[in-house]
Amino acid sequence: MPTSRIQPSLSPAETEIVDHVATLTGAKRTEVIKNALAVYHWFVQQAITGASILARKPSGEESVLTTPELQVLEGRGRRLSPKELGVLAKRLEKCTDPVEAARLKEQMTRGFYGI
Repeated sequence: MPTSRIQPSLSPAETEIVDHVATLTGAKRTEVIKNALAVYHWFVQQAITGASILARKPSGEESVLTTPELQVLEGRGRRLSPKELGVLAKRLEKCTDPVEAARLKEQMTRGFYGI
């Protein structure tokens, strides 16, 4: 019995990106898709198992990403109260430094969702 091949359905934008990466790397389109799926699989596996992932923000600041569920279980995740969110919002309103403003926005988002 012949093995069937599963072809992912890609949007025109995704197809363009795959073609561009294939051209840049000199790899076949199928290899580009396989590598992308391998990276996605690794990321999901890390997120499910609760591993920490170090991410670099556009500002250059590094941040550790962990799964929200584990943060809550470990007691590190905590939703901010409306009063605490208000204090952050007032600080953001007065902030003139874009890096500090981005940090405050992130802090508000994480505090709102409890992550």
